[in-house]
Amino acid sequence: FADGLLRALRDHDATGRGDLVASLRAWLARHGQWDAAAADLGVHRHTLRYRMRRVEEILGRSLDDPDVRMELWLALKATAPD
Repeated sequence: FADGLLRALRDHDATGRGDLVASLRAWLARHGQWDAAAADLGVHRHTLRYRMRRVEEILGRSLDDPDVRMELWLALKATAPD
């Protein structure tokens, strides 16, 4: 389940056009707090906002939906390196 859910984001990241998986992880870990998550990543908050829009576009799902956020968080935790 987790690999399938995140595959499109990982494929995108593999092209070198962004770090969407790490950005999503940071944003979710900070409960959607733009400034804190952006600081963790060392990017401007507008960069992070752009990346989260790309996540929504690629996945075809809204990050405004708490069920989507929960599902993505569980997928990220399930596939996190030990």
